[in-house]
Amino acid sequence: MQSVIYLNGGKKKYKGNLHTHSTRSDGQYETETVVSAYKNKGYHFMCLSDHEIYWKSAAYDEENFIMLSGYEMACEMSWKETGQQYHIHGLLDRTLGSDHEFAHDEEHAKPDYAGLHTIQELIDEMIDRGNLVILNHPTWSRNKPEDLLQLHRYFAIEIYNHQSEMDEAVGYGLRHWDYLLSNGRKVFGIAADDAHRGSFDSAISEFFGGWISVEANRLNQEDIIDALKAGRYYSSSGPEIQDLRVENGYLKVECSPVKFIKFITEPFNGRTLYNEDAAPITSGSFLLDSGMKFVRVECVDFEGNTAWSNPVFIDELL
Repeated sequence: MQSVIYLNGGKKKYKGNLHTHSTRSDGQYETETVVSAYKNKGYHFMCLSDHEIYWKSAAYDEENFIMLSGYEMACEMSWKETGQQYHIHGLLDRTLGSDHEFAHDEEHAKPDYAGLHTIQELIDEMIDRGNLVILNHPTWSRNKPEDLLQLHRYFAIEIYNHQSEMDEAVGYGLRHWDYLLSNGRKVFGIAADDAHRGSFDSAISEFFGGWISVEANRLNQEDIIDALKAGRYYSSSGPEIQDLRVENGYLKVECSPVKFIKFITEPFNGRTLYNEDAAPITSGSFLLDSGMKFVRVECVDFEGNTAWSNPVFIDELL
């Protein structure tokens, strides 16, 4: 079995939020207010993912902070009639070589939903226009895991949507993620805020509750996107994953002090590590088996906040 470094504790990581709204669509705050809030919290990047209107501007970029180009797209459909909705995230990926990228503030009309093929056509159109695609908040959207398995060409799904969890208790997409992974789909996970309104400073807020930490060479759109596509990041609602690697047949993780480290796999049972006296744990390892499809790690702190690794695909190690 090969040895691979997925996250290197000696390399810099950039904290960012891919999903937040402003008055450009249905958010409470003007763009400058939202951007300043994330800057002041120490974020390195964000995407202002307003509905059906593209962000593609460096107006707020600084040496230690950038705005990623992108948006959130939806389909014209009623969940009361169809039982579900689809919200799809696009991030500019110039390696796709599109000759008709979206312009800043360009609007994208929602297609009328006629079936699952409408969603696939929308994904294909977004990719054709130069976007890396994420499926947002699948539990909030009431998406069926088996339907997501029929869709193709998205690189990730939201596994934690902070606003959906805070407001409606439907923020976790782990069931969808594990279903896709167990059925052979190689897809990464994303944690994000999806913040729309409310206080920036309250103890419990829509803001600053879900993010990703990306191990990129430099802080720019191209390097962040390259790292995302390679899975060189983790998602979190609190803890940090500092190092993740396969070495001598073991998956090894180092993290900030947590209560539990969980190794989740398929088709076998995984393993939970902890100290019986509830003392914090900061590292763990798990023996890999060639019969496993994937292994992913969850680091859970004493308040229940979690850091999620991306899956390690065992067939890529053999």
